[in-house]
Amino acid sequence: MSESTLRPGDGGGPLLPARTGSWQARWNEWTTQFRILTRNKLNVVALVIIGLFILSALLAPWVAPDKDAIAGKSNLEEKLEAPSWDHLFGTDEYGRDIFSRVLYGARISLWASAAAVALAIGIGVPLGAIAGGFGGWIDAVIMRIVDIFLSFPWFLLGILFATVFGPSLQNAIIAIALSWWPGYSRIVRSMAISIRERQYVKAARAIGTNPFSIIFRHVLPGTLGPTIIQASLDFASVVLALAALSFLGLGAQPPTPEWGLMINTSREFFLNSWWYMVFPGAAILIMVLCFNILGDGLREMLDPKSRTF
Repeated sequence: MSESTLRPGDGGGPLLPARTGSWQARWNEWTTQFRILTRNKLNVVALVIIGLFILSALLAPWVAPDKDAIAGKSNLEEKLEAPSWDHLFGTDEYGRDIFSRVLYGARISLWASAAAVALAIGIGVPLGAIAGGFGGWIDAVIMRIVDIFLSFPWFLLGILFATVFGPSLQNAIIAIALSWWPGYSRIVRSMAISIRERQYVKAARAIGTNPFSIIFRHVLPGTLGPTIIQASLDFASVVLALAALSFLGLGAQPPTPEWGLMINTSREFFLNSWWYMVFPGAAILIMVLCFNILGDGLREMLDPKSRTF
């Protein structure tokens, strides 16, 4: 046995060339994907802005000028003041600093949207993998359940949850997740049907590997790319959906600094205090736009068929 083929436990030799080569190939693929993502300047701008949103959300308790802006405290002496150096985005009807509330709103929108998408993935991906991996009557039953949930629009589920359990941000997250998970099940199911016919899956089945082990160790990893692409595209839609439910009074409740709720409460002051509505609305617009741009970039990065070179 030559030194170049020794394993670490066979006498202290180097790693197998195949293993070294696989890591090198994986690193080359990662660098290629990163170049694909960043070659478009819009993707870079979107990444930077999303990073700023995340940073502001994490540092909101330290960088927000008004630490009491998220509470129900009021300072009526400064109510509805126009943007100035003291209040960059102006103040609301209670004298609270809108800039501080927008910063805290980024934290709420990001974690709530991430929770809704994660919950939808946690429900939809395993069910889609099981449906596509097993087929037969299991596939038929899961797909009929998917069809039932697809028949309910997300805003109807939001109204239902608000009526039964009361309006809250948590109930809005659950309602949106229950509306979004069928999409992931369909995507993963179609991928699983294709993957289960590949030779390595047939070989695992032939030697008696547990069906669930085949699904979660061999089939499910192959669906990771499309799932990431769909999640990045859905994130922007979920941000809008949560803002819409809060705007309708079905999501976050006062005094929570949620952007959709802030727009709702600013309606009666819009003609004389434009800043109250404009800045939360601009935050929603910029975040949704950046996540849509990033979603398109991730699709080009992870899907070789969409690449132009």
